[in-house]
Amino acid sequence: MKRLFFLIIFLVLSSTTFAQLLSDNESKQLIIKGLDKLYNYEFKEADGFFQKVKAKYPKHPVTPLLSALQVQWQSLPVEQNSKILNQYILLLEKCQVLAEPLLNDPSRRAEGTFFLVASHGYIALVLNDKKEQVKAANEARKAYGYLKDGRKWTERNPEFLFTSGLYNFYRIQYPETHPIVKPIMLFLEDGNRKLGLQQLEQAVQKSVFSRIEAAYYLTSVNLKYESNYPKALVYSTWLHEKYPNNLLYTMRHAESLIMNGKYDDAIPFIQTLKKTNEKEYILAGNLFEGQIAEKAKKNDKQAYDLYNIVLKIQPSDRYTSDYYAIAYAGLARIAHRAGNSKRAEELYNKCLDYAEYNSTTAEAKKYLNKR
Repeated sequence: MKRLFFLIIFLVLSSTTFAQLLSDNESKQLIIKGLDKLYNYEFKEADGFFQKVKAKYPKHPVTPLLSALQVQWQSLPVEQNSKILNQYILLLEKCQVLAEPLLNDPSRRAEGTFFLVASHGYIALVLNDKKEQVKAANEARKAYGYLKDGRKWTERNPEFLFTSGLYNFYRIQYPETHPIVKPIMLFLEDGNRKLGLQQLEQAVQKSVFSRIEAAYYLTSVNLKYESNYPKALVYSTWLHEKYPNNLLYTMRHAESLIMNGKYDDAIPFIQTLKKTNEKEYILAGNLFEGQIAEKAKKNDKQAYDLYNIVLKIQPSDRYTSDYYAIAYAGLARIAHRAGNSKRAEELYNKCLDYAEYNSTTAEAKKYLNKR
């Protein structure tokens, strides 16, 4: 259920990869417009923009990578459909084949590096979610080699702020959350948690292509690890307003509202999530509604029912496994209030099997350490 650190740091570069794609401003604008449509789940419109770029640059790594991004966003999570997954990986491997020759041209090395980090990183992540850790580790090691090159270009190109920020933050954070990976850290360069957060914030402000991914990770990081809920809400609000049709961003925005105690504001977004046909969003909607029932309405019976609905839905390792932990923690609190401390202990122990949020982990450990 847990991701190894060196796989997490290569999470999606999404649009970052296009930073030095072309001096062709028309094509760059087409990509930007297409990505905006893609993020907003306007898939047909996005394809219209991307097809113009693909037609103009059929042998450039941007073409298979754009196709991979389209497959990813239209089929989240891709690892749960073998046919889609095979298509996705083949596109990323084609991207690698086309990107590698760019490394031999000094003027295009940064461009090639972007595509190789992205393609290897995407494959590493999806293989890890499929529990194919050996293959995933091999892809991640390759991505790390290219990422080290990219870190040298941060000052010259603000698009590299995103990848460098992710690395600097998770290089420190992930071993804290997962001590088992500490020996692996010996082979990686040092990070800087504070600098990583600053670089991600700068990426939102200065970058053109990677600002959206940077804002998404700042939302997640501030919810999961920093417990800085007001700042998470700033970024989730921006993402939701910019891409109101994006259910992943809607999910994070609803979570941010709840963590800031804005329960009434969260209700319309919860209703949107529960009306979808996607189990990840239905799971999230029931969790958030359970939190409102427990914390705002003080209705343990309703919260109990909703948390149990959550636990009947298979979570996605990538997006909703932590929500399982939050549901278990909620049930543990309800059991404790009902005077069943033994059951509360059992539930908090189950919570720790999934928990990665610092606040959830701390709550469970505090309760268990008192017993």
